[in-house]
Formats: sequence, structure tokens, C-alpha cells
Amino acid sequence: MTPTTKTVQITINGRSVTATSGETVYAAARRAGIAIPSLCASPHLAQFGSCRLCLCEVEGQGGTPASCTTPVREGMAVRTESERLTRHRKNIVELYLSEQPDGTEQPEPLRQLAAQLGLSEVRYASGRQRTAYRDASNPFFSFDNARCISCARCVRACDEIQGTFALTMAGRGFSSRPIAGASALADEATGFASSNCVSCGACVKECPTGALTDRTVLERGAPTGQVRTTCAYCGVGCTFTAGTGGGRIVSMVPADDGPSNQGHACMKGRYGWTYNDAPDRLRVPLLRNGTGWAEITWTEALDQVAREFARIKDSHGPDALATISSSRGTNEENYLFSKFMRCVIGTNHIDNCARVCHSATVTGMMEVLGASAATNSIQDLDQAKLILVVGANPTESHPVVGARIKQARRRGATLIVIDPRRTELARLADLHLQLRPGTNVALLNGLGHAIAQEGLLDRAFIEARTEACSDWLETVMPCTPESTEQITGVPAELIRQAARRYATSGASFCVHGLGVTEHRWGSHGVIALCNLALATGNIGRPGTGINPLRGQNNVQGASDVGCLPTYFAGYQSFDDPALAARHLTITGRPLPTARGMKTPDMWDAALEGRLKGLWIIGYDVAQTDPNLAKVRQALSRLEFLVVQELFLTETTKFAHLVIPGASFLEKDGTFTNLERRIQRIRKAVDPPEGVLPDWQVVSEVATRMGYPMSYGHPSEIMDEIAQLTPALAGVSYARLEGEGLQWPVPSAAHPGTALMHGDRFPRGKARFVPVDYLPPGESPNEAYPFTLVTGRILQHYNCGAQTRRTDIMTLVNADVLEMHPEDAARLNVAQGEAVRLVSARSDATLPVAISERVRPGQLFTSFHFPATAINDLLSSSADESSKCPEYKVSTVRVEKLTPARQAMPSHARLIT
Repeated sequence: MTPTTKTVQITINGRSVTATSGETVYAAARRAGIAIPSLCASPHLAQFGSCRLCLCEVEGQGGTPASCTTPVREGMAVRTESERLTRHRKNIVELYLSEQPDGTEQPEPLRQLAAQLGLSEVRYASGRQRTAYRDASNPFFSFDNARCISCARCVRACDEIQGTFALTMAGRGFSSRPIAGASALADEATGFASSNCVSCGACVKECPTGALTDRTVLERGAPTGQVRTTCAYCGVGCTFTAGTGGGRIVSMVPADDGPSNQGHACMKGRYGWTYNDAPDRLRVPLLRNGTGWAEITWTEALDQVAREFARIKDSHGPDALATISSSRGTNEENYLFSKFMRCVIGTNHIDNCARVCHSATVTGMMEVLGASAATNSIQDLDQAKLILVVGANPTESHPVVGARIKQARRRGATLIVIDPRRTELARLADLHLQLRPGTNVALLNGLGHAIAQEGLLDRAFIEARTEACSDWLETVMPCTPESTEQITGVPAELIRQAARRYATSGASFCVHGLGVTEHRWGSHGVIALCNLALATGNIGRPGTGINPLRGQNNVQGASDVGCLPTYFAGYQSFDDPALAARHLTITGRPLPTARGMKTPDMWDAALEGRLKGLWIIGYDVAQTDPNLAKVRQALSRLEFLVVQELFLTETTKFAHLVIPGASFLEKDGTFTNLERRIQRIRKAVDPPEGVLPDWQVVSEVATRMGYPMSYGHPSEIMDEIAQLTPALAGVSYARLEGEGLQWPVPSAAHPGTALMHGDRFPRGKARFVPVDYLPPGESPNEAYPFTLVTGRILQHYNCGAQTRRTDIMTLVNADVLEMHPEDAARLNVAQGEAVRLVSARSDATLPVAISERVRPGQLFTSFHFPATAINDLLSSSADESSKCPEYKVSTVRVEKLTPARQAMPSHARLIT
């Protein structure tokens, strides 16, 4: 409850309870820890009142009203337990059980409630049975109508939590049941498959009878053990309960008290974990043997790494070695890899995949605000009056955040989307500013001009909290909406409307993604966003701020703990004398002061013969980096390349040694999500026999090279991180139980920081940084008339190494090329026809999906399948400051193939 919430006092079962005005008796009781039986109620859903199990008795009122629909009032006295209520509940549950088919003994809520009420037998053995209808069309779960009680929780979950509206209730009375897709009306077993279901699993989680059940539970049995952990896909950091049985994972269920996901999940987190049991998991180290591999022992593999790195260091010096760490790995593992490079090798040549996604965010936010992470928390979406989504498609890339944004939109929050594509959120938005790719800075400066010109600046905030505003105003003054329209293609009036709404909402919350950062001037785009927040005072308050949607599960954490060539852990400068002293005292080695090589610099150094050895952990650079021909050539020039992975990848093709990795389900550690929240992951199952977690691998190599690393548990590594990093000084495993901690956490008594910059910025005041619009690295021309944008889709994740080893492949098994109908007609290209996409560097063949999500002259595709090799087409153009590559603007042409038409792969996704 907030301080302004009106409260009332009620009594439940003789106990005084403080309730919130407007809430129900059921909700007040739940908050007070008083359990009331129910099958149709859920803490995540609006009241419904269909099951009649949450009956209560209200003093002075007749009957037994449903507590989930009875509002509280001052002084009311309620009983939720009595002989009469128990009798009613037993009768109702007995009737429900009489409708259930035989052989349904899974411990779902209905059977658990029967046991609690002492129901050992059902008197109505010949009760009426529901229609035998089964929908087995979804690859992850099935629906058995015979077990349904028509509580509609599944329908309400799809509507209220996910916001997809894929389900509805059909029929009346006893015959009513949930349906998905038009074909389900005809009782065909293709309901979910024919609907717009996104397989988030919310309906399955809410089902109280097992009518909706995960296929893995049906196949492997109900879990016999549970382990709380954190998802290892995107940066949202969803909390899950991993169900285990027989030494395997059986289910992954989102935790109701997960601070970032609040019981929700997406397809990948909920069902994309079966790669853990994939038959092609790496199980033993592999040493290059000509064109093949030879299996070697772990001792031999660790000796080989230590021997080769020592040889190269001795022969060519520490700067001939580098490491690219993993944004999929834990904080502890990433810290140890950075420690290995700095203490054992003696160089800052370490980077992680933040380089190719949000390094521009780090650069831009540091320059303006003095800190490089999200200013607010995900829960602040509930307090935002306006949400500005810039260069992000969260309903596909960060689906749980996308669902929260849709919830906010339905509550009445204004939604503005800035994106070249007509995404799902763009279709729902109050305003969609559909700009030309590569013109972010121009549009944001145009918004700034309109805000200033119409007198909408927050002068009090600017005066008290910022500096150099006049320099910014001088830069945006020429950027009129009309001139901005000429550059961006966004109508001037839309620019003015967006500026007014953002400046005057009272709480404007901005999220941005790779559509801002992955540009020739990506850091300038981030700076321009920060300037707008400062100009309107939309920072340092709940429901406001600049909030990057981090791509991978621990891309935030990998950077936080020092896997950057430009900063030590906590973004501390290498030339800080206090840090140097702490580092020497704690590690026993001096901290290198020269900045290291960023990932693109490593490719140049390898091609020039300066980089001789490279260690890559959990990162498939030979599929996901741009200008792959250059990357592959650089990898092939190395004297020694060691790759640590779960599977053989495109990058392992160039390795001299491959070391198996342990998945997030097989080890302990922490991840840090996009809202700076440090959360535990916990070992749920054993890794393949002999496989070591990454932190033990690097410790063993360091020890072999004469620098002993002796840790008994990852918690000891976190303790060392806290000693070296003021922003993390108060972090410990004991304090991470429950909701984790959001940094900065400067002391053991500090509660963590949900909201940054509330009173001051790290440098005291934030600084406006003027940036001019500059064109992207490539512009369409006669030879290459299309602009290609690349990105992720809902079903797959980055290089696809994990998702391609799950049943997600039955939904989407190929990258496709989105093309506007006008372009398709002009080129005489049909839906599903394969075309050749040609750039100045390479070509690729993809099937076409004719779609109005892109504008004429623009194309979109994903990069999840190695066979497509889409990143071969991209250039090495990158942000000048951060070296973040320009994935979002590449010029190409489209050529028809001979024969003229080729079929689209059977499960490639068609978009209209």
C-alpha cells in the first residue's frame, strides 16, 4: 500500500486486518496470510466468483457471499471458517470431483483441496461427464476438456496477464469450455495451433484441475523436487521453480513472487529448456586433430590451455592474448575470467557480447548521467502515465516486459512507439512514429525542439539537477518538426503530439532496445534520449527514467563485474589509485592500467598478427557478429583458440580446443537483470558426467599458470567482488535470498536501489550532451536499393543454439524475410518464395513473408539459423565510441531465384 492509499479496518475470523479501500475480502485475507479455499480465484487475475468455494459469512448480512467478489467496508466482521462453510465447500468439491474422469491423480489444486477438506470418496459415482475433447495441437501442453470445470482462469490469464486474447469460453452451462482458434469450434484437434497463442504457459499455470498440462509432465511424471532459480534467456530475469524428477528437469514454472515477472513467463523460459537434455550436448573436451576432433581428458584439456597461454605470453607478451566472456554465464564466472586476464595474463583485453548490443548504452548513459544502467525498476511500468518504446520490440524480445506494457496500456497509460516496423506494440500505440532506419538522433532532436519551442521544459529540474542545457538547446533549435520530417519520414504533427504528451504526462517511462544502440551513431541515440528525460524532468522519480532492455540474461552482470576492456568491476576507472591499492591488496597482483581491446579490435589484431591466443566462453561470434567473413578470417589466423560451449557451434569450427560447459540448471551463481537486480541461480540437476562449471575451469587454468584460485563455492567469489566494488559492497548470498538486490548496494545494511538518481547523479549533476544527426554507414542506392534491419523473433534466441534444440522448432525452423506487399508486387515475388538477398559483402537465400510490418523499401529478418548466415551481409560499420555494430542498417538488393519459385520451409513463420 502506498502512503496515499485509503485503508479500512475489518475483522476476519476474529483477527483485525487492515484492508485497502476497494479491495475484496479475499484479497485482504490473502495479504494478511489468511487462506481461503478457491479454484477460480488467482492473485494475478480480477475477481470472477464462479467456483463458490471462497464463501464467507458476514456479520449482519444473510447468506454466504463469495469473498472474492465481496468488497471490504469499514468495521465489517467476516468468518471464512465455520461448520456451515466447510459443509458447503465439501459438497461443491465433491460435485466437481464427480465430473472428473478416472485416473486423474496428479496433485493439482482440485485434488489438493479435496484432501484438505477430508474428502476420501465421492458419493456421485455416476456423475455427468464432460464432452471428451482433447486439443493436442500445441507442442508444449495439451488440453483435456473432460477435466475442465469452466472456471475460465485460462481465458482470463490469456487476457489479463499475457494480453494475447487467444482463448474464449464457448457453449453454455455444463457444456461451456475454453477454446483456442476458430477450428476448435468444430472440435478439431488444432485449436491452439490455429490461434494466436504465444505459448507463454499462463493458462497452464492457472488451471486448477490439470485440464491444461505441460507435455513434459505428462511424459516424465510430476516433479518430486523443486529448486528456485532464474531464467537464462533474455535480460528480464524471470524467477522460476525448476521441477525435478529422476535426475532430470520435469518442468519450469514461473514463481508467483518473482520480483521481475510476478508469476508470468514467455515461451522460451517456460518451455525452451529441453536443450539441457539434447543428445549433442558436449560431454568431453575435444582437441583439434586435423579436420576432426580427438576426445581428451579434462586434465589434458586444462593443461593444454595453461601451456598454450603461457607459451604465447612468454613469446609475445600479455597483449597477444584476449578473452571474450559470456553474457550467458554467471557474475562469478565472468569476474573470474576478468581476474584471470588481469592477474594471470596482465592485460585488460577482455570483452563480452555487450559490445554488440548495449555498449552504446553504457557509453551514452555514462556521458550524460554518470551511470550506465536502468534508472528504474520493471514494476515502475505500473506507475507510468506514459510509456515511450524506442527501437525495441519487447513483446518478442522481452515478452514479460511486453505483456506488462500491454497491461499498462489497457489501464489507460499512453503508449508511444518509435520504430521502423509496425510491431505489436506499435499497432496498440496511441502514436507510432515509424521513422526511417538510422534516423533516431534526428527524430529525438526534433522532439527536443518541439518541447523547447512550446515551453514544455521542466525549468526547475534543469536548474537544480543539470548543467549545459543551453548547449543542447542551441543544437536542437534548428531541428524543426518539418525539417525532421524530411529526414525521418515521420509527419511533423505526429512529432509535435509525441513531444507534448511525453513532456506533460507527469510520469514518462522510456524503454529502449537495440534499435537505438546498434547504429553507426548508437551512443548518440542514447545520449539524445537522456537529453529528453533531463529536459522534461522525467528521471529520478517512479514511473519515469531511461531503461535499456538488455538482451541476454547476464549481459548487465558481465559488464558490471568487469568483463570490459574499458572499466574494472563497478565501472571503476583503471587509473583510480584507491582501486589500484584495493586490487593489489586483495588479489596480490597490480591492476593493468592500459585500456584493452574491444571485440572488433581483436579481429583487427588477429588479422594483423598481433593477437595470437583467444578464449571464448558461451558466445558464437562466427554466427552472430557482423561481417562474418572478416570474423572467420580473424579466427583462422589465431595460433590457439579455445572455446567453452554447451554444443558445437559455428565458432568451434575454428577452435583448437573445445571445452564443455555446464548450463544454468547445473550450477550455482548469480545473474543481474536489466533492472540491476542481482538474483541467485541454483543447481537443479547434475551436469553431464565430469563437466565442470566455468568458474572451476578458469580457476584450474589459473592455478596451473602459477596463480592459485581456490574457491569452495561461488558465494566466496561474490564476497571478493563485493570487497573490490563499492557499488556491490553490501551484496552477499545470504542477502540475495528472496527478491535479490538491485545495485548500488554500498553496505551490508543498505536495502538496494530500486530507483536511481532520486536525489543526485553520480557526478552531482547530469550533463546535457548535444549531438547532431549524422547519416548511417550505408544509404540505399541504385545497386542496393533496400535497407535491411535484423533482429530477434519471439520463438528463438540469438544464435539459436538453445532454442533450435527444443520443440520450438515445430513452430519456426527458419529465418524469413519480411517484405512490404508493394515491393513484393513490383518484384513479382510470392508469399513463401525464396529470394537471394545481396549486399556489397555477401549474399543469402531466404523465403519471403509478405508483411505490412515493414515499410516499402525496407526489409527485416532474424539471424537465428546458421544456414542463413545473414550476418555475412552486414558491414563492420560500428558506433565510433563504443564499437557497437550497425546491425540495423545494411543496404541490399533482392534477386529472384531460378527456378522462379521455391517453397518456404515447412514451419517458417509467415507474417502479415
